[in-house]
Amino acid sequence: MKSGPTSIGALKPDPPRIGGARPKLHLPRLAELGRLSRCLDTELLEDPALPEYKVVRAYRELQRMHTWLGNTAAVLRLLRQDPIPIRSVLDIGCGHGGLLLEIRRRLGVEVIGFDLRKASAAAPVPILTGNAVTETLPRADVAIAVCVAHHLSGGDFIRLIRNVSGSCRRFIVLDLVRHRLPLALFRGFVCPFLCSLNAKDGATSIRRSYTPQEMRCVVDTALDGSDGEVRHTVAPFYIRQVVDISW
Repeated sequence: MKSGPTSIGALKPDPPRIGGARPKLHLPRLAELGRLSRCLDTELLEDPALPEYKVVRAYRELQRMHTWLGNTAAVLRLLRQDPIPIRSVLDIGCGHGGLLLEIRRRLGVEVIGFDLRKASAAAPVPILTGNAVTETLPRADVAIAVCVAHHLSGGDFIRLIRNVSGSCRRFIVLDLVRHRLPLALFRGFVCPFLCSLNAKDGATSIRRSYTPQEMRCVVDTALDGSDGEVRHTVAPFYIRQVVDISW
């Protein structure tokens, strides 16, 4: 495994550089102050008995939220920066396919989704049903997983990464960061604009997510002994972290 640059580094990192410059704040100290124990509560949207109309409304709202929080733009930017022309994208944990629809519209590539929940007949893109940790995945140039990693244990996340390596040459993982700062920002500035289901699940998701150190440790373990290369970045205010793996 070859380790690329990371904004956090190993388990005992030096202060990260954001945009190439050393930040004024000592971020490892800030990370220590914002430490939260990992929550293992399930989320409301994971309930298979949830009525379909609530699922549809929740996914539609989540797609809008990812757009105005910058997550959609971050994924599109990374896809555009691929040194090899991309012809197909696989979205793991795609929900109803809203992000894939935007990727197809913006980049003109073939798209396919893979999700535990059976897709609606009205889904705008092809979506397969299955467990991405254990089942064979469709082949694609690049796989993405947005806010999926925090649903997985460390062992399952490792197995997911290794499973993806058998069908894709690149895997982009965008997820939340377990820290008091993004949790406070979410509760103060995002929750008021969400339905109660997404507001509650969003706070739970942040508490379920990995710290940057935990994320990097899991990824390094998954890639140990392989030729995988990884770049790990953490956004300001810990609003997101991105792991970009290439094989």
